[in-house]
Amino acid sequence: MTTIPALEIIKPGIHSLIQDLGRFGYQHLGITPGGPADLHSYLWANKILSNNSNMATIEIHYGLMTLRVLTDTRIAICGAEFGVNINNRPALNWQTHNVKAGDIIQYGGAKTGKCGYLAVLGGLQTEQIYQSRSTVIRDELSESTRSPLYKRQILPITRQSVKQLTAGSPTCTRVPRHYIPNYSTPLILGLLPCYQWKQLTLQQQQQLLTTKYQISAQADRMGYRLTGEMIANLPTTLTSEGIALGSVQLPADGQPIILLQDRQTIGGYPKAGVISVLDCSKLSQRQQGSDITFKLENPAVSRYKTQGFMHFFDL
Repeated sequence: MTTIPALEIIKPGIHSLIQDLGRFGYQHLGITPGGPADLHSYLWANKILSNNSNMATIEIHYGLMTLRVLTDTRIAICGAEFGVNINNRPALNWQTHNVKAGDIIQYGGAKTGKCGYLAVLGGLQTEQIYQSRSTVIRDELSESTRSPLYKRQILPITRQSVKQLTAGSPTCTRVPRHYIPNYSTPLILGLLPCYQWKQLTLQQQQQLLTTKYQISAQADRMGYRLTGEMIANLPTTLTSEGIALGSVQLPADGQPIILLQDRQTIGGYPKAGVISVLDCSKLSQRQQGSDITFKLENPAVSRYKTQGFMHFFDL
């Protein structure tokens, strides 16, 4: 497959990464799946470009990134509101934009939300390791998948995608308004209890479900530590076991940790349960200090919502 340079990183921003759907089937080797922090925004960015759902994109955390376009193409901007400009003119969020060689794309700081996605027609063609282009810094799998984007880095696309652009396709496609989230609303996470839920006392269970937590400064792609009223006298550390996306760990300090895409593959803290992949996406868009509460979720309802989401995006 022939590639051509598409984007040059002028200013990499605070924490900008390459992400596709992730690296699955290798957790037994200690390799983390990775993948988009906000699956909802990532999938929409690819969908409105008519890309395959697994096309690699740029995941931008907190903004402040600048890029130069090196070839005529089409991009999609989705996720957090950064106040993006193309050649100093506002570029609306949640839609596609045609760009030409020499154009400058500038991201401001995050106004609402925390991470956004810049997708390119045909997907970015960075190095693929273990069947994925996703960046997971802690795994150090290769030079290109272990570090954030850096100044003067060149990101390629396929030559075929440029031909696809000239073949004639919609100049602008928008995400329907009712699919665009509001990242400013209080977030209630649906908890699906695991088998260790019954090891908690009724008082501990009620405390977890009634406490208003805040997102602490220790919140990243590995996990979000919450702060609130301490849950005392928790069960002791257990034998290490596999960790699922969205696991709600209860460490000895009594402050929950919700594990996300770059989580460790095994762990020994007790767990109250998990939150769904859809709630993980919502959580990843909340900034430090945001309020978080839990409610018990009906497993059948959660499964129905998740299956509908996956079917909509052909996953």
